[in-house]
Amino acid sequence: RKMATNDEFADLEPLPQDDGPDAVVRIRYSQNFRETMDRFRAILVREEVGERALRLTEHVVNLNAANYTAWAHRRRCLEALASDELWERELEWSAEMAVDNPKNYQVWFHRRRVVERARPDVGAELAFVAEALEEDAKNYHAWGYRQWLLRTLGGWEHELSYCAKLLDDDCFNNSAWNQRMFVLQETGALKDPGAVRTELSFARKHLEAGADNAAPWNYALGLVEASDCAEDAAWGPPPPPPLFFFLG
Repeated sequence: RKMATNDEFADLEPLPQDDGPDAVVRIRYSQNFRETMDRFRAILVREEVGERALRLTEHVVNLNAANYTAWAHRRRCLEALASDELWERELEWSAEMAVDNPKNYQVWFHRRRVVERARPDVGAELAFVAEALEEDAKNYHAWGYRQWLLRTLGGWEHELSYCAKLLDDDCFNNSAWNQRMFVLQETGALKDPGAVRTELSFARKHLEAGADNAAPWNYALGLVEASDCAEDAAWGPPPPPPLFFFLG
């Protein structure tokens, strides 16, 4: 989006990028990019954190969503303005940015800070992350955010069911297996023999559907190593020796 060069920034002396006296290869920035960044640098030098500075950061991240400095300054503006309404709007806007930039670390980190202030409904937020994972089931940033969200706002009671659904859709989804183990570790379920037996049965069900799938083998091994259920009868007799190669 083009930033209008209007009276809102008339008092700002644009601060050009300093490439040094002997730049070897100058980047051919568009006029819009150059003008926006020149004003943004001027805002940073002035340490301005008002509403127009907030609007300007939106222009900057629309031009380059990986600009860490713009995201950080945007948070400084929101903190300084201290408006619940602005934090609520930021929740909606950052969701749009996450959809448009699903593998951008800055977007997901920024949303953490926004959620800490806006405190949205955890069910709605988990559903939002689930939508992102529908687009890419192995989105590392979305999974990391989901784990942070569970630790921060809760919602553990439905997470195993969510992972089970993902694994029913794709039993080779290593991210879902990892998330399932994460839930057991974080909730203390690995100390419960009954819960471990249930998980061993869960792994066995998926092995019966495909014994050459390394993921449930590794999951079962992790369960046994992290608990006292190495001899649990629910697991049954050991598999044929060649299959143990999948355990690494």
